[in-house]
Amino acid sequence: MKYVIYVEGVDRPGLLRDVSASITGNEGNILYSVAYSSEGMGYLLFVIDYEGSPELLEASIGAVRGVYDVEIAEVGPDSVDIISEFISRNPSAAPDIASFMHPEDFIMVLIRVDEDVRRKIYSMLSPDVLSSILPELPKEILDEVDEVLSPRILANALSKMEPDDLVDVLQGLSPPTRRAVLKLLPRDKVEEIRPLLAYPPETAGGLMTTSVPKYRADITIAEVLNDLSKGKYEISDTIYVIDEGGRLLGYVTIPSLFKASPNTKLEKLLRRDYVAVEPMTDQEEVAKLMIKFDMTKVPVIDADGKLLGVVTIDDVTDVLLTEESEDMLLFGGVMRVEHYLTARVKDLFKKRFVWLIFLYLAENITARIVSSYSNIISKIAILAAFIPMILDTGGNAGSQSAVLVTRALALGELTIKDVLRVLSKELLTSLLLSVTIAPVAFLFAYGVSFDVTVSIAVALAVLLVIMSCSVIGGLLPLFASALKIDPAVISAPLLTTIADIIGLTIYFVTLSLVLKII
Repeated sequence: MKYVIYVEGVDRPGLLRDVSASITGNEGNILYSVAYSSEGMGYLLFVIDYEGSPELLEASIGAVRGVYDVEIAEVGPDSVDIISEFISRNPSAAPDIASFMHPEDFIMVLIRVDEDVRRKIYSMLSPDVLSSILPELPKEILDEVDEVLSPRILANALSKMEPDDLVDVLQGLSPPTRRAVLKLLPRDKVEEIRPLLAYPPETAGGLMTTSVPKYRADITIAEVLNDLSKGKYEISDTIYVIDEGGRLLGYVTIPSLFKASPNTKLEKLLRRDYVAVEPMTDQEEVAKLMIKFDMTKVPVIDADGKLLGVVTIDDVTDVLLTEESEDMLLFGGVMRVEHYLTARVKDLFKKRFVWLIFLYLAENITARIVSSYSNIISKIAILAAFIPMILDTGGNAGSQSAVLVTRALALGELTIKDVLRVLSKELLTSLLLSVTIAPVAFLFAYGVSFDVTVSIAVALAVLLVIMSCSVIGGLLPLFASALKIDPAVISAPLLTTIADIIGLTIYFVTLSLVLKII
């Protein structure tokens, strides 16, 4: 296993030698080491291969003369904090350390260091490291890379990428940089990515890879295997069969090739049970389709049936994670943020201010409702004690319904045509919930007020609030979807505000009616 070791100690001759000896003496193989000193202290970082106990190794290093602190972590997410702290003080070590880390983990290191340190690091990274991290960088960091690195360095790194990743990065660069990089890329690479540049990044055409093994139906298995042995395609478990005009006929799995005679033509093994999408299909729809049919890849064809490329499960996984994180932000009343640690304060302000001011103004309606019924509260002060309970119950009921319906919409289980089904299901479910919870509300209210009239009013209000908020919470995402708005925009804060208005209105109207009747 690979470990990162960080050591602090008194800066003295032989400190690095003694610590290294301690590591090798415990059968650790040092792959990389770096050290620097500052104000009488020495700071050392090692990357090692080691199969023993980290605790024993830590104790052994800690016993070295002058050593004050030792930290050991397995290379990966656990070592991110150690490495980021070291690189913050010694940025020149970043390029070497990056070669031992997974790109995602190294990106987490970059995120945790200050922007001025990151800007020093970018120009030190090799084209190979850059090509591995660029497709995964948060937008804020990609913008920094855009500003720091020259188009020539970027073009060198981009030329090593798969076509779909290359296009994703290109579309994230500023227009002037993008144009400059395109001029510097090898001509064959530009021709390879040209079809992908024609489609928006959040569509099947923008997601697909064109590095696809495709052959005519009359070619033999021997010819196919000879071509596949060159390893030039991104897809390695399926080949696609086309006609002379490039139109998709079907597919053949790689394992099936080895079960047939080398002289067998592909048409004999052809399977036509494929599902395809058009290039302008939204990425979320592609993801839903792949989940529904349990596919690891889906071909992309144009209006004439010509095979343009293939969307793989890797791309869909990224889409699902992105969509889920966006939904979480929207459901929390926040616009999209690429990464919290790299987000600028002014951007966080802009993304949160609009929602907060809107919700504040909306909550003023609840204040007006309370003030309009102040005469009732002034006569029976205990009524005010139940307002938080009524509001929270309505908000929770509405949020439950909204989450369930939003998830069903995301999975493709519901459309706006199912509005009556949702309405009936929420009515019945909320009725069962309310008649179960209302007696509990009555007992609670009576235990606080010792007033039967007030307790009846509270229980009846709880019943009506649960039913109304559940129905509204279930229908709002459907209506949002019908208006081409992301259902997650019906966020928890917005839904809670609506539930507050409905809950207060029902509560005070119910109180007024009950108090008049009884």
